[in-house]
Amino acid sequence: MKRAGLLLAAAVLVLSAGAGAQIDAPRISQRDFKKLIAAKNVVIVDTRVAEVFEPGHIPGALRLPLEGRLTWPDEAEKTVVPLLLKTRKPVVVYCA
Repeated sequence: MKRAGLLLAAAVLVLSAGAGAQIDAPRISQRDFKKLIAAKNVVIVDTRVAEVFEPGHIPGALRLPLEGRLTWPDEAEKTVVPLLLKTRKPVVVYCA
């Protein structure tokens, strides 16, 4: 549960970046991201709501809608969150 709280805190930091806030979350280059995708060594999380996720998202991305929220939806607690907690792969979160 403590780890879930840390993940949520990190996601909130990422989301607040759009408001001009400074964040300490590690960033990777587009080139490095493409390498992770090609090696199938990454879990990609899209934090946008369904209305914008469905028309266009990175193939294979998990939807964890956090846009405008402080917590994830209840259904994510049983699906996406356990996957994120047990993965050994790098997790890349994006919202645009």
